[in-house]
Amino acid sequence: MKLYAIQASNNCRRVTAVIAHLGLDVEIVEPSLHTGEMKTPDYLGLNPNAKVPTLVDGDFKLWESRAIMQYVASQKPGNELWPTDPRKQADISRWQFWEASHLSKGTGPFAFENLFKKIFMKQDADPVALAAGAKEFHTYAPILNAQLEGKKYLLGDTLTLADFSVGACFSFAEPSGLPWNDYTNIKAWWGRLNEVPAWSSTAPRM
Repeated sequence: MKLYAIQASNNCRRVTAVIAHLGLDVEIVEPSLHTGEMKTPDYLGLNPNAKVPTLVDGDFKLWESRAIMQYVASQKPGNELWPTDPRKQADISRWQFWEASHLSKGTGPFAFENLFKKIFMKQDADPVALAAGAKEFHTYAPILNAQLEGKKYLLGDTLTLADFSVGACFSFAEPSGLPWNDYTNIKAWWGRLNEVPAWSSTAPRM
């Protein structure tokens, strides 16, 4: 298997953390942002969105980080990140979809406006966009905070894909000024997550 991924991407981190945690044999290739490699016909043939991550396994081409997480985890039967029990898989998927549809809309604007926009576009943050992000974040962060009450990880005592998927949203929390200090369960869980070697070793580097 070959994974096209960029080290500074929290979306790619979800996948690379799974690969590292399970010790999977996957070649990781980093496309060049400077040469426009992801807009070339060859790459667009793999991923028409011109984004990362993209997985290639023989003639199978897969994009969207959460789908890739499930696929690569399924390559090692019996692991706890992606158990075979259909109900456990559904519960994990539920939190992956929730993160993609709701939580990321609150965390993403802070990373973009306060970090990426300044670094790559040389522009100041848009206060309207930050206010909208804050509204989204404070709508959904309490749900995650409540879910983590009395739990080590998102679904209990066992680390799953749900933790890596949701955790990626917080990769830039501190440097982006995400307003999360009042969510004590989230911050405690984040601390435990960062003690997982596969997670800490795949942290995005700016």
